[in-house]
Amino acid sequence: MNSRGGDGGEIRKVAVAFDPACGSPDLLHAASELAASLGADLEALFIDDQDISRLSRLPFGRIVEPLSGKSEIFDDAAVRSRRAGPLARSRAILRDLSRRHRLAFSVRELPGMALADAASSSTAELIVVASFHLKFGGGRTIDRDAWEIAAQSAGSVLLVSHLPVSVRKIVVVSDDSPAGQRAVAVAARLVRRGAPAETPPIGHLHPQGQTAQALAGKVLALAPTLVIVGLRDAALTAAIQEVSVTETFSVLTVR
Repeated sequence: MNSRGGDGGEIRKVAVAFDPACGSPDLLHAASELAASLGADLEALFIDDQDISRLSRLPFGRIVEPLSGKSEIFDDAAVRSRRAGPLARSRAILRDLSRRHRLAFSVRELPGMALADAASSSTAELIVVASFHLKFGGGRTIDRDAWEIAAQSAGSVLLVSHLPVSVRKIVVVSDDSPAGQRAVAVAARLVRRGAPAETPPIGHLHPQGQTAQALAGKVLALAPTLVIVGLRDAALTAAIQEVSVTETFSVLTVR
């Protein structure tokens, strides 16, 4: 992954990457609110689900409507047709959010590009990705590519496990590293965003002397809605990211 980050770890741009046909528009809401809280620009990266794209190139692909039982050929033309509506809606939502939050935004369509490649192509200091996806409105499945981005990226990543993303209860897991100090600063910025009506509580955990399993267990015990991680230990960070995939809290890893 590309190295990101301005002087002092400042976040100038937040990028959100997903397939509008297989992801929730709520991801745009989460990314725009985060960008507004951090005073950053927003970049939307619209990609194609790779499994769907591969299936559309096979000669035997079919779409079966569950109610009528009718079927049709599932090819590139069918994928483009089904993507057109969600893509237009995502653009309209993004325009509305940019006006609401007074955000500068940009859009890039990256058809045929994998999620990891799309994330690497951005110059944003923070990438927003969902740990799950929906196959054209089908069942929710874990997106392993997003998980790998969160674990391997040299930049900061918000791994969204549950929508909408809530700052009702933030837990900061940090050490005394520069990343840890930035994690505390980001949490304070998000809390100020929620004041004065209802200031979200912040919990703090320090990893000193703890195993990855023990630290992940303490995070779970606090029942957070958002965990902000700033650690020099990649194994500890990965443990928190991994447990979040099947839980209802999201993880913002600050690097």
